[in-house]
Amino acid sequence: MKNKTYATTKEILINAPIPQQTRTYKPVSHEQLMNLTLESIQHAGFDLDKEIYTSSSDGQIANGRFTISNVTDRDMQLQIGWQNSYNKQLTLKFAIGAKIFICQNGCVSGDYGAFKKKHVGQVQTFAPTAIIEYIKAAGDAFQRMQRERDAMKNVEITNRRKAELLGRMLIEDQFIESTQLNIIEREIKKPTHDYGAQDSLWELYQYTTFAMKEVHPRLWMDRHIQTHQFFVNEAGILVEPSNQIDFINTPHEQLELF
Repeated sequence: MKNKTYATTKEILINAPIPQQTRTYKPVSHEQLMNLTLESIQHAGFDLDKEIYTSSSDGQIANGRFTISNVTDRDMQLQIGWQNSYNKQLTLKFAIGAKIFICQNGCVSGDYGAFKKKHVGQVQTFAPTAIIEYIKAAGDAFQRMQRERDAMKNVEITNRRKAELLGRMLIEDQFIESTQLNIIEREIKKPTHDYGAQDSLWELYQYTTFAMKEVHPRLWMDRHIQTHQFFVNEAGILVEPSNQIDFINTPHEQLELF
């Protein structure tokens, strides 16, 4: 059976009906997020490479991913992403990540500048401020992810260790599903790509994100953040102070940081 794809276009998301604003719900449009992200990328001195969009429920849930061409190394490039919804199922989320060249896998570092915001209070005026400020610091986030990648490449793992980690991801932490486990198993036996670090923690990380390529848009960002944190912890990497932005919030303007 052919895999379901959630890829969509910018035009479809822009034309998705925006719900009516109420006293307790204030939507942020997909178009506003697109424009603000692109403007912020330019103001930060970054060069846009590609815009990638996925959606479900006829545009009610959407993800935007923006790769940067002038923040790269041999393996990966900077990627900035957001998640938005019109059906009140998800908070507005923004995070810094990376895109792997060889396989187009995505990595999302959720504890460095990422935030989530409910669609209440002054979210329309809050979101632009937060997005502009931490996109400026995205280069620092990319350097941190480079260090994390290098550390993972230096951790060799046996087949028994791989089995243990996969079991924890499936049963204990529950951020992969049985269908994804099957894909990872196939990659271990016959890899689709060479990640330059055979039998390493980094290689297993890439097999995992490879298996998550068609994860539902509602789950995409959270699952990738969970995955990244899981492998960072397994590498024994000392968590550095995150570059989170401090905001003075009113009682109706609470910011939750990952």
